[in-house]
Amino acid sequence: MNEIYIDNKEIKARIHEWGDKKNPTIVCLHGLGSTSLSFIELAHILKNKYHIISIDLPGHGKTPQFSRIEDYEMPNMIRWVNKIISHITEGKFYLLAHSWGADIALHYVASYPSKVTKTMLLDGGYYLKNEWYAYQASISGNICTLQDEIDYYIKDFDEYCFDTLEEHIKVEKSNYNRWSYLLEEAAKDLIRVEDGKYKYHANSFTSTGAIKSMYLYPTDSLYGKLPNSIYLLRSTQPDTMNEYRETMVEKFKKGTGSRVKLIDGAGHMIHWDKPDSVAEDILSWFRV
Repeated sequence: MNEIYIDNKEIKARIHEWGDKKNPTIVCLHGLGSTSLSFIELAHILKNKYHIISIDLPGHGKTPQFSRIEDYEMPNMIRWVNKIISHITEGKFYLLAHSWGADIALHYVASYPSKVTKTMLLDGGYYLKNEWYAYQASISGNICTLQDEIDYYIKDFDEYCFDTLEEHIKVEKSNYNRWSYLLEEAAKDLIRVEDGKYKYHANSFTSTGAIKSMYLYPTDSLYGKLPNSIYLLRSTQPDTMNEYRETMVEKFKKGTGSRVKLIDGAGHMIHWDKPDSVAEDILSWFRV
């Protein structure tokens, strides 16, 4: 694994890289609150067949946050991502993206279709904020408006604080059905030390920008512009979300003509819960 830093007037970012540059390239975009190392297990499985590039998005890992919340809006985010990609790779590539990264990926593909050979989305890109808030309201959920969700993430990110790294790792391990030394490396990468406390790199400023961007630029506005070379792997846990997931997936399939596969027993971090299954689908979809 190589760790690369880009630092010039236009872009500053950290990138992780695995595999031989002679192999086909996969560019990876992580979800909100995560880092480029969230793909570390997949990278180790696939590094002999692909050149894998994973980017710390703004405000995550070692990449500085944008200076304004408005900079997280999709048109600017896509310009930023394209500058990074143009800096680190030439020619066409495969695109692998999770959650918020999947929304970014769809906007990127709509803007630069000739650059992307195929796209795989990991439990993202099909969620729509307005429909989610309406569904939550119908079942008396806690998050029924944009501001409710922003308030949730402000609390989640800014109040996450521990005295030791071990306490953070213990909490992370409790969130998943499986664990590995590679996931532990990815979990450590989520954290910065500030005033002797262990906190998330991502904060409420970045999360507010990302949530607003997904709300203002819903992916269903792109459906008629997207190629059919998109494959969505969808989570199935928790069961309580499946009614909403099924409704949104049907809309996504109808609007894009994309392939969709359910991954049994996988939660939202689908590539952490089922890395071998996800890797098999990548090998099949991104056929060398």
